[in-house]
Amino acid sequence: MILGRAIATRSLLGMLGQLLADAVWLIPWGLIAACIMVFLVALGGFFAQTRRLAGFCVALLGIGSTVVALTFTVSHSNFSLGQLSFFVPAGVASCIGLWFAVAERQRNQNAVSAA
Repeated sequence: MILGRAIATRSLLGMLGQLLADAVWLIPWGLIAACIMVFLVALGGFFAQTRRLAGFCVALLGIGSTVVALTFTVSHSNFSLGQLSFFVPAGVASCIGLWFAVAERQRNQNAVSAA
């Protein structure tokens, strides 16, 4: 849809102008959506019913961002092993998210068996 509107301008300058206008509109909405997602995941951790889902979301976001970043990093010729330390926070966040999700599942199973 975005490319269709850009191509419909029928000039290179018009196409670039339309793409820039669409990017200016999309970037703030992307930032707003990212902030809302972070807030919702954090809010999910406060409630027992959604804590497991929030843990899985943190783990998936950490793993997904690491995979995407590693794919882009390795595909470039200037990759070095020193850059791997950049991915440690995402790995730690993924481990903590999985740990929360598994611990919450075990807690729910213990509560059901005790009742």
